[in-house]
Amino acid sequence: MSGFPTQFGLPLLTKELIEQSARKRTYILRFVYAVALYGTTLWAFYQQLGALNGSGLSILGQGRNLYLALARFEFAGIYVFLPAMTCSVLTSEKERDTLGLLLLTKLGPWTIVFEKLFSRLVPMASFVLLSLPLLAVAYSLGGIEAVDIAKLMWVLAVTALQVGSFSVFCSAWFRTTAAAFLATYLLGAVAIFGSALVYLYLFRAGFEFWFQFLLSGPAFKWLFNPNNPNITFLAFGTTILNGDELSRTGAGLSEQTLLDCVVMTLPLLGTSVLSLTLARIVLWRRAFVEPKNVLLKLFKSLDGFFHLANHNRLTRGIVLIRESVALPYYHPISWRETSKRSLGTTRYLVRFLLLIEVPVMVMALWPASEDAIRSGFAPAYVAGWCLWAVATLVLSIQATGLIGVERSHQSLDVLLTTPIESDEIVRQKFAGVWRMIHVLWVPFATLYLFQMWWEVWVQTPTAVYWHGSPVNKTTFNVLRAVLAVNLYLPTIAWFGFYQGLRCRSQTSAILLTMTVITLACVAPPLLAWFLTPSYPQFYQGRPPSTPLISWLSPAVVLSAQPMYDGDWFLLVVHFGGVAVLYLWLAAVAKRSFARRVGRNDGVFNDELELPVEALPREDRLARLRRGRIGMRIHDDLDPTDAI
Repeated sequence: MSGFPTQFGLPLLTKELIEQSARKRTYILRFVYAVALYGTTLWAFYQQLGALNGSGLSILGQGRNLYLALARFEFAGIYVFLPAMTCSVLTSEKERDTLGLLLLTKLGPWTIVFEKLFSRLVPMASFVLLSLPLLAVAYSLGGIEAVDIAKLMWVLAVTALQVGSFSVFCSAWFRTTAAAFLATYLLGAVAIFGSALVYLYLFRAGFEFWFQFLLSGPAFKWLFNPNNPNITFLAFGTTILNGDELSRTGAGLSEQTLLDCVVMTLPLLGTSVLSLTLARIVLWRRAFVEPKNVLLKLFKSLDGFFHLANHNRLTRGIVLIRESVALPYYHPISWRETSKRSLGTTRYLVRFLLLIEVPVMVMALWPASEDAIRSGFAPAYVAGWCLWAVATLVLSIQATGLIGVERSHQSLDVLLTTPIESDEIVRQKFAGVWRMIHVLWVPFATLYLFQMWWEVWVQTPTAVYWHGSPVNKTTFNVLRAVLAVNLYLPTIAWFGFYQGLRCRSQTSAILLTMTVITLACVAPPLLAWFLTPSYPQFYQGRPPSTPLISWLSPAVVLSAQPMYDGDWFLLVVHFGGVAVLYLWLAAVAKRSFARRVGRNDGVFNDELELPVEALPREDRLARLRRGRIGMRIHDDLDPTDAI
């Protein structure tokens, strides 16, 4: 592997590929991807063939169904996994303080950007090549031609280049991998949808003349159809292939040639060039960015604002809640988490609550059209998704930082030398997290109470979803809201804490936590969609396995409308599984804490069977320092002596 690239002057690409080939997880991920690809695709094709009756010749001409299933899976893999694979190509160098050494070499900025990009595109290409045997099977069955396979490979390559280029730009701009990870997904979605609007107005006005010479007649008429703005599809690789054939929402373009496909991908190539150019520009400028606590700066600015707003003729600087700075008698770690952490003190939690509560109320009360009010896209429901995203992100960052911050600040050894049992350390470390969860209860209660009022007084007159009375639907939604808030939030926190124990850095723990949570929300409905390609509207005629699979996803549970009596059973089963997962994660985190951090939980040599009165003063003070619960303290024993 090392000989071929070095002949062409690609040392950085060689280094990256050799490092990836030496990791066990590279082959594990490739094996998992192959199993998922072949399993879901063949199962979807089997489901389609099961509906065919007659002789074995009936499967001839059905290769296009297998072709479309493969295309959907490959595009989903690029959009979901490639950003996570690429967002750390430069931020990992910044976190290890090796980017400066890399810039001192003879490699130019363009060389660094391109080799870092291709070090992630090559593994992604190996994932795409795994589908070639299945494409050969689809071609042998009939229904597709060689040009269809060529178009699919081209659009997949251009889409991977677009996604990878934007991920490299985010990695060059941001300092940490966690920030680049979030920006790649969030800003990437905004950039793609924003470019669709640009294409709608810019291309129609300035490029329609040139496209008529590059495209065939049917492709030009389909793309510039005034009644259907198909030109916005140029921002998405999935919609370019055969005229939005994959999503089955467009009119389709069965007469698309290979040249038409290449011309339609020119906007994707343009955005890729723009992203790489921006990455080259900011590579030097953002190479040595100093660490900044954005959240702390935001809280300090809010402190100044509230301080000025509080000094008026009416309030005159009255402070309702004063922070206590007294040292604790008991639970010193809990005191530290709730008094010395930005997201643990009452003052900052109140400000954080206002930052969330005010936008939630504004979005819930935002006026909407009649169609939006009767649908699931009302501002109140959009606010719910935004609130869950913010809560998941905040809890993941806070929970993974319980140990990750201690490691980065080199204070973990001091924490482990305290004479407190490991499970007690974990319980006290979670004091700030529980405070945050209790604060999040307020905006969730506001939002769900508003949604209950919305469903009873606004949607009920035209509600036709529930087979029984509207009261049953409201009861279902109330139960779902209560269980979701009380089970999802601590489950996310405990999972993040466990990942913080396993990973060496907080950034890796955040990335892994957010990736697993995203997969848990996205994978079940995608799997159900693949298993049921012709999914009918309103769930009529659905196979028994489909709702069971889709209801594994928290996103499906939070958005599902109750339609059948069996949905109650699915709701109880889902949250029963979440409760078991929550208890299991908490038990595993407490049990593995000492082993993960390298602490030796030895047995104390004091005589525990002796009464307190029989112990000398020094032993009683030592037991008090270790946080023994239930010890009786005499009047002559001052608890402050133990501090």
